[in-house]
Amino acid sequence: MTTGSATARTSLTLRIPKELHARLTAQAPADRRPLNAEILHLLEITLDAVKATTNRPDGDSSAPALLRSSSHSPPA
Repeated sequence: MTTGSATARTSLTLRIPKELHARLTAQAPADRRPLNAEILHLLEITLDAVKATTNRPDGDSSAPALLRSSSHSPPA
């Protein structure tokens, strides 16, 4: 018998720039989340935003400008 969440989970090794790791580790406690939960939260809201903008009535299925940007710096 398995206890805990009914959601299946998998592991992922992810290499990210040190600066991004520093931003995530600073943001997680500010949002009262462990680092893993913060990353999952940010991925979920980002994917929801992409889905909302790529299924537009005007038929434009391109990614939002923020996600198309080649820059890794936050928007101004």
